[in-house]
Parts: sequence; C-alpha cells; structure tokens
Amino acid sequence: TVTSGWRGYWTQDWLLKNQISKYTSKMSYDDAYALAITEVAIPGTSEHQSGLCVDMHNLPGADISYAKTESAKWLAANCYKFGFILRYPKDKTEITKISFEPWHFRYVGRYHASMMNELGMCLEEYVAFIGANQ
Repeated sequence: TVTSGWRGYWTQDWLLKNQISKYTSKMSYDDAYALAITEVAIPGTSEHQSGLCVDMHNLPGADISYAKTESAKWLAANCYKFGFILRYPKDKTEITKISFEPWHFRYVGRYHASMMNELGMCLEEYVAFIGANQ
C-alpha cells in the first residue's frame, strides 16, 4: 500500500521536529538533530515534496522490520520494472547519508531504473556515473 506520497513543507517540518524530540531526552539537541536528519529529510529537501517518491509497506507504520517481509523483498527486486528504485538501500547509507528505508521508493523512469538495477548503483552513484560519461 502507498502509505505516503506528496508532502507539504509544514508536514515535513512537523515530522523532523517530532523525530528530533524522540532523541533530545537522551542527547543534546545538536546530536539529536544530526541523528534525526539521517532519518527524516530537512523541510525543503524531502523527495516527498518533489512528488517523485512514495512510501510503500503493509505495516501499521514505516519500520525497518518491513525489509524482512516478502512484499518488501519483491518490491526491492522488481520496482525497477515499473520505473522505481529503492531510494535508500541498506548497503548505500554511506553514499546517500540517509538510513536504510526499505519502504521508500522513487520514480526515475523505466530506463534509468533498469540501468541503476543493472549497475547496482544508488541514485547518487548513477548521477555521478552519467555526469562522468557525458
């Protein structure tokens, strides 16, 4: 199920503030902010605000445990056929600077999604690859 699509600035702002507040009882505000922005995009930078991504899962809420479900495995393996990519893969967090989100898919079109799948690249790697080969 698509659980989240386009989001406005104020919704994204609320999500980030909520995430920061989860951590401030355990750490300083600066540390909480630094951790929160690896999990929730800064308002104005969220892919949800672009209209090009969706969150899809079959749980009550987005959770890392979704990655172990058959639907998550199927989506990750087949999304490229429909023009989508798993935007924040587990093995690319050092590159994306965003924590693994097995529910977050971005539309890039069938051609680019297929190429990224074939090359095993995340979006950042693929954009660099295209730029280097022009």
